Amino acid sequence: MTEIPPDVPPGYQPPPVYAYQPPPPRNDRRNLGLIILVAVLGLLVVAGGALVVLRAAPADEPAAQPVAAAPAGDPVGAAPTGAADWPELEVHPAGAELILQGHAQNTATWIHFTNETAGTVVVKWVGYDQQRIFYQELAPGESYDQPTYLGHVWIVTRPDGTPFAVFEATGEPSRATIR
Repeated sequence: MTEIPPDVPPGYQPPPVYAYQPPPPRNDRRNLGLIILVAVLGLLVVAGGALVVLRAAPADEPAAQPVAAAPAGDPVGAAPTGAADWPELEVHPAGAELILQGHAQNTATWIHFTNETAGTVVVKWVGYDQQRIFYQELAPGESYDQPTYLGHVWIVTRPDGTPFAVFEATGEPSRATIR
């Protein structure tokens, strides 16, 4: 039996056969924005981790003296002479740094610290965030002049960090005798 092909209309051509071609790349700015967002979030996470590590470091380790302990633009200058004639600061009990506010009043002043104890003491500034910042270590009989500002709180500790005495700067140069 012979098969008869179906009737094909004139001019009919079978569809062409094409080789597979991948779609052209998309020029989509949303992907770029997403990549930038992920990169920024990654940087924030890394910076936050670094801050946590820095905050976890012991606060009583000696560090470089902070540059910005005093408000900028208000230089203290050289220490006035005659510390022996300066009034004595009130000695607050150990732990009083948590009670005293320690807000600077932009009035420059000085404290003359003198160690009259038989052991070494450490002088630290209590920052605005209540963190103790190392400034000076004094052997028995040593003293030094510390520029500061009205209202700044200073704590004197033993080398192991145990609080010994607390002083708050007044508006005039004063003495802080550690006994």
